[in-house]
Amino acid sequence: MTKVAIIGGGPAGLTAAIEGAKKGFQVDLFERYKVGDDIRCAEGFFDTLNLLGEPKYGVRFKVDQLELEIEHLYTFPLDEKVNIWMIDRSEWQRGLAEEAKSLGVNVIENSPISKEKYEELRKHYDWVIDSTGAPSVTSRVYGFSTFYKENAGITAQYTLHGDFSSWLGRLKAALEEHYNGYYWIFPKSEQEANIGIIFFTENDLNPWQELERILEKEGLSDYERSRKLGGICPVVRPKKLVYDNVLLTGDAAGLVSALHGGGIDCACISGKIAIECIEENNVDEYEKHIDEVLGGRLKGEKRLANLVWKLNRSITDRVVKAVHQSEKPLGEYGFLNGNADAFEKLGVLRGLIPALWKH
Repeated sequence: MTKVAIIGGGPAGLTAAIEGAKKGFQVDLFERYKVGDDIRCAEGFFDTLNLLGEPKYGVRFKVDQLELEIEHLYTFPLDEKVNIWMIDRSEWQRGLAEEAKSLGVNVIENSPISKEKYEELRKHYDWVIDSTGAPSVTSRVYGFSTFYKENAGITAQYTLHGDFSSWLGRLKAALEEHYNGYYWIFPKSEQEANIGIIFFTENDLNPWQELERILEKEGLSDYERSRKLGGICPVVRPKKLVYDNVLLTGDAAGLVSALHGGGIDCACISGKIAIECIEENNVDEYEKHIDEVLGGRLKGEKRLANLVWKLNRSITDRVVKAVHQSEKPLGEYGFLNGNADAFEKLGVLRGLIPALWKH
């Protein structure tokens, strides 16, 4: 029987554990904390490639409206081609853990993996899947942990409590002119929302001070704060994703969108691909399979993001205005549903920017 050790009980690790158990592998999953604790994301589940479907657990609502603010505020209804759900990530991960246990996975909580323990796992298991996020355990062992911080977005976020009853079903993202990134308002219920900011390029701003300014701008300064968290979103892959008998997945593999910083779907997909490669005895092809499934989308998002950061705010606003006035369903443009062809052609922007100079 194939023995697999999984380090990390997040999206990638739990997905790999469930898939591995279904293949008949002996799977042990080691989680540093309790599964569902230490969540550090905005909890928007973007099924960009339409490969995963609605999450089994923790769904609060399907998003049917996106608000995008640049110089002006634009509201876009989301058609059936754009699958975004707001989830309670803790509840979702605990549900996945219980599912994994029911399939025979040994979930070992409160079990941080030191360098010494890492080497033991490598010796005693056929394969190890590192789903520990960024920086990964593997990066500390092989000496590239600083790579993640040098190639990542920086986030800061509060969970607020107050009146968000009018927000259900919609999300807001806002681009501002003095940094490359955006801030978001993601409601979770009528009384709770996640408010955060991400910087994609280095600057001299303090993200927490910027977040305080945003709370005041949005009229949310007086809302109760229950959680304060931040972290990094690695948007560049390490030089390789397989180290001896260890496969990197999710954030540890740098599989995060450079356009919006989301990576839950990529994490889940990479966990599935890792198990498929182990089953087919072709781990040497793991990176190739990652590229086949996720490469077009992630590279396209990176190109689109780079173009947005190069444009001045006024031009970006005019591009979004043109999209809004077209009244074409947002999913048709390809940049929210992972259409690789649309990304390679730079989707909306390549077609619209020349025309804008005429106005």
